[in-house]
Amino acid sequence: MLIAVLAALAAGCMFSIGAVLQQSAARKAPEDVALSWRLLANLVHRPLWVAGICSDAVSFGFQALALAFGPLALVQPLLVCGLLFALPLAVRLRKRRLGRREWLGTAGVAGGLAMFLIAASPSEGTAQPTTIRWIAMISAIAAVMAVSTAVGKAMSGAWRPSLYAVAAGCAFGLIAALTKTSVSLLEQGFGIFFTSWEPYAMAVVAIIGAIVQQSAFQAGPLPVSLPVMDAVEPTVATLLGVIGFGETVSTEPVALFFQFLGVAALLAGIVTLDRSPVIHALQRKEADEPDFSVVAGIGVTGEA
Repeated sequence: MLIAVLAALAAGCMFSIGAVLQQSAARKAPEDVALSWRLLANLVHRPLWVAGICSDAVSFGFQALALAFGPLALVQPLLVCGLLFALPLAVRLRKRRLGRREWLGTAGVAGGLAMFLIAASPSEGTAQPTTIRWIAMISAIAAVMAVSTAVGKAMSGAWRPSLYAVAAGCAFGLIAALTKTSVSLLEQGFGIFFTSWEPYAMAVVAIIGAIVQQSAFQAGPLPVSLPVMDAVEPTVATLLGVIGFGETVSTEPVALFFQFLGVAALLAGIVTLDRSPVIHALQRKEADEPDFSVVAGIGVTGEA
């Protein structure tokens, strides 16, 4: 369990670093390529974005390690701790600082999930759900993603990146579930792993999730999309863990009370960040945005 916790925390930090780098590159991509594979084709020519993807790859490795030793309901909520690093860095790179309101919102998101995790006391379940449960889970996730992206496309302002982030979080929650099963299959041998559908489904969902994630990063500043993404992903993963993998969470009255408080704090944190004047100022594209490639020390941005 200690390995799962440490690996999950490392995965959260690496994912947050990757998010900062990717959002800085995606913000400069043309708006007409949003929600399209052309967005990824555009971004792949930007060294800053590639560096962010490499950070994501390291994060995925830590996440797989964590899932090999711990349940979904434990691992996924811990990933949100990276918010405490990502948001201050993203805002600071744009020559601004988080105020008391923004820090409270960030702490609400991270602290709310932590409270939920402690109160839920998740336990391990099976590594391979039945086919019927997989069909039900994938269908439900696909429906939520379709609705959130469609509504987000019709909205403007902070709503668009937030709704795209909901879809991305759903995709990443499903990827976590597929990853857990894939790790179990790999432990049974390469033959079983490569002849099973789960690893290939994981790759397809990862591509779709990446397109929606980068569209969220493109549509607004990181503090608008990342808290939503980091809240939805563990929530979805936890639900899938309970519904599909048979993981259990505490249903004692006191535990349920603190779980409710945790979710309330999480939602309040997201609302606080969405209404922040600092975040709304960042929502506007500024002509004098700094060259984050120089800050990162990796050369030019590689405009396509």
